[in-house]
Amino acid sequence: MSLYNCHKQEPQPWMSYINPNMITYSGKCCPQLVTTTDRLLPFQIISNGVYVSAEISPYGEDNWTEITIPVSSVYTDGFFIHSYIGSLLESELLCGVYDFRVIACETWWFEPIMVQDFDITVNGYSLVDELMTPFKFTQQIVDTTPLIAPCDMIMPFMFRTENVTSGTITVYMVDESGTETEITITVTTGVIDGMTYYWHSEEYLYPFLSCGRYYLKIVDGANTYYSVPFVPECGISDIPDGYKVLRDFNGCVIRNDEGVIEYEEASDIPLPIENISYGLLYNWYAATDARNIANTGWHVPTDVEFDTLISTVDPSAELYSNIAGGILKELGFVYWNTPNTGASNSSGFNARGAGMRSCGTVILGEEFTQIKEVLSLWTSTDNGIILGYDSAASPVILYNNDYMIEASMSSMPKLFGLPIRLIKDSTSLTHGQTGTYVGNDGKVYRTICIGTQEWMADNLCETLYRKGDPIPEVTDNATWAALITGALCAYNNDWNNV
Repeated sequence: MSLYNCHKQEPQPWMSYINPNMITYSGKCCPQLVTTTDRLLPFQIISNGVYVSAEISPYGEDNWTEITIPVSSVYTDGFFIHSYIGSLLESELLCGVYDFRVIACETWWFEPIMVQDFDITVNGYSLVDELMTPFKFTQQIVDTTPLIAPCDMIMPFMFRTENVTSGTITVYMVDESGTETEITITVTTGVIDGMTYYWHSEEYLYPFLSCGRYYLKIVDGANTYYSVPFVPECGISDIPDGYKVLRDFNGCVIRNDEGVIEYEEASDIPLPIENISYGLLYNWYAATDARNIANTGWHVPTDVEFDTLISTVDPSAELYSNIAGGILKELGFVYWNTPNTGASNSSGFNARGAGMRSCGTVILGEEFTQIKEVLSLWTSTDNGIILGYDSAASPVILYNNDYMIEASMSSMPKLFGLPIRLIKDSTSLTHGQTGTYVGNDGKVYRTICIGTQEWMADNLCETLYRKGDPIPEVTDNATWAALITGALCAYNNDWNNV
């Protein structure tokens, strides 16, 4: 978690005010306003334990009833982040003023809420008061304590203005250096009672944001709107493995007199997810070695499984015509050369241009080639002799095209060095959900469920087969080109590329 001061000591638009003591309001103040009966204000809490329940009571009556709300939980650095984004409740509430609390190891008390039922307008949307907006926007850049935001999606928002919409909305992500990157999210506009409303529901962008400070910039014709700043939930890098950060009752990091974070041993902390750039390159013999480059429950995909991936992300895909490459490619120009055509990464696959080791073949005359230009991944499908080379099926994604060349229509010589993405034998996840894969080396990788398939969301960088046998690293080009057994290498034999 990137902590910019302590996010839990002051009220934040994303999570309402929470406190370990019951909160009351005076006659000079009003409770938080909820303008519909079928959802609550969004919130986020950090706790030492799992989410247990949410409870509501008529204000001041101390008569608590459990309500069912969809809460997502992330376990990181020895603590839990529990988030509710304002989704529909299982059953509607009656209008009135309520106390609200959440039990998650500790008990968290929220500001009282006033539930009101506004009439539905002619365009089918409820009139939503700004108090319910989890993500604030203004016509000026604002500098507040950043929100803690998910790293895999843009938070929901709604705001209104007296300005007239031009009908064309462009959204930019602005980082700490001021660099603006255009992003593709759905921002809908509508006019209610003479006011222009902008709203955005959650959209899956996994993995999109790295640690840092960001804000959104929305341009609509002559008018520009800016969000409050936010920081994605990330790992605290200065805590050693096997330890967890200490936090006070508010969930804030505890520091000593010198400002150093204090921590304690915690043997049950899950392994950290690896920071992987391009992964390693393997020949086909390593990918299909009987000792198994995949850990239990996972395997190197077939050409059919890759082609299923294409048809899942682009249901209208036809032979030689699809936009799956853009849907699978990571945004920006860090891991792809410009123009990175069509890249949206809306699938969460996080494809990066890892290049290949081509061994100076007549097909590609350089030993290492096309980093940031090509992602070609091994399948387990043997295609036999093609153009004089013993070859295997391999799909291809390019930097200058949104088309993904199908695995069943593309082959690479088995002596080439290519990245690997594993697929799970079967998954309990549903489309869009994320998970983790622990490799043979003990490394932890991100995973993403696309349709009914769970894929690694990073390229493999394992050095061991399943039972611990090492996969040899071969740097000499002539030796590599003559192999018919498994081997690995880093691009350009430089492990900074892994």
